[in-house]
Amino acid sequence: MIGIRLVSVLLILVVSTVTAEAQIRTPDLTVLDDPRGAAELRLCSLNLNNFGSYKDVKLRTGMAPEDFADKESGLVTRIFRAKCDVVAMQEVLGKTELMAQEGLAGLVEKLRRATNRIYDVHVGPSNDSRARVGYLVATDRARVVDRVSYAKVELPKIDPKQRVRLFARGPLELQLFVYPREDSYAKKVTLVNFHFKSKSTRGGSDPSGLEFEPYRMEMSEALRRILEVRHSESLKSGDALLVLLGDRNSHWDSASARILEGILKLSDFQKDGACRLNSRGVPLCKPGTAKPQQLFSVLTTNPKTRGLQGTIRYKGVYSWIDDILMPAESLPFAWEDSQSEGIYDSGVEYEPEHATDHALVWVGLNW
Repeated sequence: MIGIRLVSVLLILVVSTVTAEAQIRTPDLTVLDDPRGAAELRLCSLNLNNFGSYKDVKLRTGMAPEDFADKESGLVTRIFRAKCDVVAMQEVLGKTELMAQEGLAGLVEKLRRATNRIYDVHVGPSNDSRARVGYLVATDRARVVDRVSYAKVELPKIDPKQRVRLFARGPLELQLFVYPREDSYAKKVTLVNFHFKSKSTRGGSDPSGLEFEPYRMEMSEALRRILEVRHSESLKSGDALLVLLGDRNSHWDSASARILEGILKLSDFQKDGACRLNSRGVPLCKPGTAKPQQLFSVLTTNPKTRGLQGTIRYKGVYSWIDDILMPAESLPFAWEDSQSEGIYDSGVEYEPEHATDHALVWVGLNW
């Protein structure tokens, strides 16, 4: 079993290497109108809205057994409909990694019965006593070769006088060896699953009055810095693909979203910076502040999906808080076909509604 490495220093990160593997042939699933053939990998992201063992779910939500069964069935249906090879999950319940992993056993078994596929479960450390992030990985499409947790990374500060903070839950990175299809080739794909602080005041209110947007801004800055150092080559080349999946807990136009994308930096909001926040957490900046964008959403920039209402409704308003982002050099691998620049093989799955209050988002990768 591959252990999880904890990274505790923000800018001193060691890039893991993946040993070359022999190619494994799978049945020909060629798509006639695309010279690349069928997509190599379908990646999904889904906030489970407090899911794990029934014991943990009941303790957290008071859910009745029949409602738990309906929820579990709904999650299976979502994942089946989206044809997920990998699912990045948020709000996996469990006090320990082992308890969280065991709590997903029933879901994995029901997926096996519905799809005839075996999914491995991977969960990571968390700074939340009840919830963490994790993955389901279909063993017929990919194998995990490395895992890294960023739960112990100290966040940069907007105000140097404030106390040191950590991620609300630890982002978890998986490096996958993706098996080739027929005449294709194996490829390394790195995933980073994140779940930033919600707007909920459970556990205390935000003294800034901005529903914890400054905290999310710090997390966005930290995660982007990690990628800049640890995955600098993926930001320059498509040889090794990099994909961020998760729940930002802020809309696509928020300051934390812009910081994660690299358009803005946390320093722009510090003392004497060029930006400030409006009451909704949207940045208001002086002209010329924006930097070259580093990460791009394959959902909110996709003509096929950007007109949708979002992925969740909070206080009566829909928002795009669940997202999938990739660097520019990786984007061609998400194109709908080999000629469709800017149109991505991505989508949103809303049904069945009782599965979770978040939509499932997905993207297909092809090479």
